[in-house]
Amino acid sequence: MTTITRGILVTGSGSGIGEMIVRRLAAPGTGILLHAAKNRAGCERVARELEARGAKTAIELGDLADAGVGARLVEATARAFGRIDVVIANAGFPDRKLIGELTRDDLDYMYRAMLGGLFDMLTAAQPHLLKATDGRVVAISTHCAHVFRNDYPLYPGSGPIKAAMETMVRAAATQFAPSGVTVNAVVPGLIRKPHNTEQFLSNAEWDALAAKIPMRRIGEPDEVAAAVCFLASKDASYITGQCIHVNGGFV
Repeated sequence: MTTITRGILVTGSGSGIGEMIVRRLAAPGTGILLHAAKNRAGCERVARELEARGAKTAIELGDLADAGVGARLVEATARAFGRIDVVIANAGFPDRKLIGELTRDDLDYMYRAMLGGLFDMLTAAQPHLLKATDGRVVAISTHCAHVFRNDYPLYPGSGPIKAAMETMVRAAATQFAPSGVTVNAVVPGLIRKPHNTEQFLSNAEWDALAAKIPMRRIGEPDEVAAAVCFLASKDASYITGQCIHVNGGFV
């Protein structure tokens, strides 16, 4: 029986960037809890691939906006693998409704799902992370919290909430630092949707967006995953409270 030497929780890991993250993390001795709000089929597909690479997996579904779900994911990870070393808060979504169209209910839901979900997981995971040799937390933010241009869409709902997540990351990083637990954020720029997910933009629309980026191309999900997995590694032991932008220079 393989001993689990690293217990990992990754939200939103049934597709997209979350899937790329867990693919990179999968190895013998790792236990990875996969999560989605509803996408069990995606989690099961990813789990089969991770198991083939020697990792152990578990799956939990739930909307992080609902009270208790974040804590339940932490508890399920600890129960399945006997430990929690890494928490990666990847679940989230953009909302392009402008002020006047955006409702208070919309804003409250995003607050509960993204900032509230991170808070619940940090709270529940804290005692586990403090016992870990190399405790790591990585939250996924968005360029929409930083880019405000008249030639680019605004996100007055989800953007500010992701900015608040970055502030929570810095506060948690300062609090946890004496115990050696690092807490960071990765801020993706314009990132292409994986081929196995629904595409919302045409090739021409992607090309028009690429022209706004200094590197003149759209980023790939695995490029974001690479930064996340570095911050989750032992090599990032002296990096904490940081927001690492993966954006090709797009500001």
